[in-house]
Amino acid sequence: MGRLTVCALLALMLSVAGASAQQQLRFSAFEAPNLTPIARKILVRAYAELGIRIETVVENPQRALLDSASGVTDGELVRVSSVADKYQTLIRVDVPLVVARIFAYTNKQPLRGKALAELKHLRVGHVAGARFASEAAVGFAEIWEADTPEQLFEMLHHDRIDLVIVGEETGRRIIRDAELKGVFPLLPSLREVAFYHLLHERHADLVPRIEAVLRRLMVDPDIDFSTGKKQSRLERRPERPVRPDWQSSLPAFYPTGALEQV
Repeated sequence: MGRLTVCALLALMLSVAGASAQQQLRFSAFEAPNLTPIARKILVRAYAELGIRIETVVENPQRALLDSASGVTDGELVRVSSVADKYQTLIRVDVPLVVARIFAYTNKQPLRGKALAELKHLRVGHVAGARFASEAAVGFAEIWEADTPEQLFEMLHHDRIDLVIVGEETGRRIIRDAELKGVFPLLPSLREVAFYHLLHERHADLVPRIEAVLRRLMVDPDIDFSTGKKQSRLERRPERPVRPDWQSSLPAFYPTGALEQV
């Protein structure tokens, strides 16, 4: 009887220890000021509803992906969709957390309303190494690269280029901070890139649970998506539309520096 009691106690302790270990997950991430913090706030809230705490392990993009795919961490905090196609050990949680949009900015009023295909005779600039922006620039008469987006807008101001291809949030920030007049984005956006949460395959049973929570949270009108926090009705911004389609209700954030790295 004594041995059975000891065995039962040991089994209980192991069970409690296992349950405790499952209460915290570690996710790989990389530095992306307008992407990683937003995704983390949303996921902290989502996992909290499942009784799980999360920890973010910030590394360089390549190391982060190696650790998540090999199972050193429990998955990727946020990545582009194609990562799950390339790394079979990672499962995409099929709810976009952030949608990044790329625009072509100009200060040439006659270009307003023009399609990009009509503007291939012009001079375009993008940040060196910005993969999605460089793809959008293919076929233009002149393609210029700069180290920073600020340099590109300076070139636009001095009529050295006609178009600047950057992310929406970056463009808005520079136009606001530099008080640029007459600079506007051409519509529609050149590209939209959705970012998703990824779990290592050992957590396959968790995927439908966290997906269900995220689907609900992403259409909650009381949540400020820029912070991931619940708002009171007094704090809620009245101009924020509430849309019935959860995909169309996603916020459009441009993760500065992130698109070049994923």
